[in-house]
Amino acid sequence: MSSKLLALAACAAFCVPTVSNAATATATAKPKGAAAAPAKKAAPDPAEVMASMMKIMDRMFPAGPEPEPARLALARQATMQMFPTGTYAKAMNGFIDRTVDHVLSMSEADFASMVPPTPPKKGAAPAKPPSTEPLRVKLSRDDPNFDAKVAAGKAFVQTTMVKVGDVTEPRFREGMSRALARRFDARQLADIQAFLATPTGAAYGREMVGLWFEPDVIRGTFEALPDLMKLMPDIAKSGAALDAQMKGGSAK
Repeated sequence: MSSKLLALAACAAFCVPTVSNAATATATAKPKGAAAAPAKKAAPDPAEVMASMMKIMDRMFPAGPEPEPARLALARQATMQMFPTGTYAKAMNGFIDRTVDHVLSMSEADFASMVPPTPPKKGAAPAKPPSTEPLRVKLSRDDPNFDAKVAAGKAFVQTTMVKVGDVTEPRFREGMSRALARRFDARQLADIQAFLATPTGAAYGREMVGLWFEPDVIRGTFEALPDLMKLMPDIAKSGAALDAQMKGGSAK
């Protein structure tokens, strides 16, 4: 993958939609005097779509029984220690920062090694080996302001994640508190809170959500895919057998 190909791909990402839209407009333009096309159906109102989605969520995931007030109070305290304000932004920004920095430390050779090599055409000259120079070095050389642009992009994402967290975190904490209050009694909630009050518990509470975004956790999830794919034939057979059983009216 050459630097020219990288530039071409970036250009295509921005240019193709524009060219495609222009071509579509030209192709669908009506000659002068031609009959007018029927009016397009009005786009759905986003507010109505959101209201419908919220109704579906409310029916699919109805609120559980109201927890005992004393247990709910304890659960809210424990949840705040496990999910303090800013947890979402901290976890997401850390994940994004690490990912961006790692990608920029990779080279064209690293990206080329991820995909099977394309066989050379008969009689064609051997392809130039991909560069082993880190992308950050190359892009900084091509654009002296590259690092400043990356920093500006990260700052924008960080600010955005804080805004998202400000909206989502209180609702998440309340839902988690209600679930904890129903699943654990007052003594258990007090024990959880006592643990979270210790230095170790406080550290665990601060890092709990961020752990889900650690590279080893993500790798562990994806490393299971090959073995999961091996299960697919047996799962498909079992599904077909169940389908045949249900169609035969003998499902139990």
